[in-house]
Amino acid sequence: MAFISSGYNPEKPMEGRISDIGPRKYDEFFPEVIAKNFGKWLYHEILEPGVLVHVAESGDKVYTVRCGGARLMSITHIREICDIADKYCDGHVRFTTRSNIEFLVSDESKLKPLQQDLASRKFAGGSNKFPVGGTGAGVTNIVHTQGWVHCHTPATDASGPVKSIMDVMYDDFKSMRLPAPVRISLACCINMCGAVHCSDIGIVGIHRKPPMIDNEWVDQLCEIPLAVAACPTAAVRPVKTEHDGKKVNSVAIKQDRCMYCGNCYTMCPALPISDGEGDGVAIMVGGKVSNRITMPKFSKVVVAYIPNEPPRWPTLTSTIKHIIEVYSANAMKYERLGEWAERIGWETFFELTGLEFSHHLIDDFRDPAYYTWRQSTQFKFSDAALALHAGGGHEDTSDSEVTEADKQIVVDFLKGQLAKPGAKTKYYFNNFIDLFEGRKNARDVKAVLSVLVSEETLEYWSSGSTTMYGLKGAGKQAGAEGED
Repeated sequence: MAFISSGYNPEKPMEGRISDIGPRKYDEFFPEVIAKNFGKWLYHEILEPGVLVHVAESGDKVYTVRCGGARLMSITHIREICDIADKYCDGHVRFTTRSNIEFLVSDESKLKPLQQDLASRKFAGGSNKFPVGGTGAGVTNIVHTQGWVHCHTPATDASGPVKSIMDVMYDDFKSMRLPAPVRISLACCINMCGAVHCSDIGIVGIHRKPPMIDNEWVDQLCEIPLAVAACPTAAVRPVKTEHDGKKVNSVAIKQDRCMYCGNCYTMCPALPISDGEGDGVAIMVGGKVSNRITMPKFSKVVVAYIPNEPPRWPTLTSTIKHIIEVYSANAMKYERLGEWAERIGWETFFELTGLEFSHHLIDDFRDPAYYTWRQSTQFKFSDAALALHAGGGHEDTSDSEVTEADKQIVVDFLKGQLAKPGAKTKYYFNNFIDLFEGRKNARDVKAVLSVLVSEETLEYWSSGSTTMYGLKGAGKQAGAEGED
């Protein structure tokens, strides 16, 4: 009845309808050449980093110049963007989902003057206002959340680390030297308003302490049932407690259930969760949205925690730079970061990057074992990595450190065992450490075994998680094992 009393006629629902509420239809903003050739494009190509051309069936061409932008812009910067669009692009400009600015030019004669104009515009400090790049096999602009500037639950800043990372990766934004595109994203808390769950590299702000409880204000500022219901792990419950000698309504938090998401603080500002010492970031690697070559992938945590280090976040930026450099040096052309890691194995990824592995980084925890068979906590490092964990790797050993007497001790032990009825033919690394009765450390013993393997006196077998050694030719061989 309220609608009818206000003049709404249900028999004629369109009568007197206001139709300009909300955004106008997107195609009203198309440049003329885009509207003319909509759905009739033949191909596109990248002419140089940051510059693309789209060619239509009609022969029409549109040139796109992509510039790095920021999520938060001043009015003066936006007005400058509009002035450039008016001058070269008939007033048309677009923003990508990763905060890039794209100037669209249909007249090729305006392309070079536009590029020169963009290159000439500098900030007071000398940096480029409109750096051109972010296309093809390079680092694209970082899509990110609000961070400390605006959000109420962040565990890290967004604009600060993003600026710091892009300063370090600036050359790769302006070039296309990498094997494939690298998308970097940042979310300032685990509610992940950003795209970190499916980016090549994702940075996630994480809290490591439960919310604090301000009993004086909980009942005055909060709807306690909403704060309780907001918790996804049932860690928050209503209680009555004492404050200044009075009984007050409040909440209690079961800390072993809390996952530090900050949802309760969203409902109740008397439960602040931000903490200067406990907050920081985790790094995720290997996600992508594209279904090219392989299906889309979720990212995996590879660094469990890095503390916030404003203003330049040196540990975070150097770690991301290092991951990209290792990927660039080892991946095949067109291979995304996650595809490379899966091809070589995540164990090898950790070996090559030198990132510390812990039980917090169990591989493939999202997928059922039916698909991956990677549900256990035994992360299957290669023999080289096991050697490092045991005290040294093959590459660190030297023949000159190993004597003939050392080698004979190992060979005599194995031959003696073979002479016994029903004896094993393979032995664990620790069995050989015992042979030297404390006279050699694990690294030295590994050196002896490595030399014997290189001389083809010994052969080793690896189950993926452990390595065993035996005399070559004794017992079932590694090749035969693979056939079982």
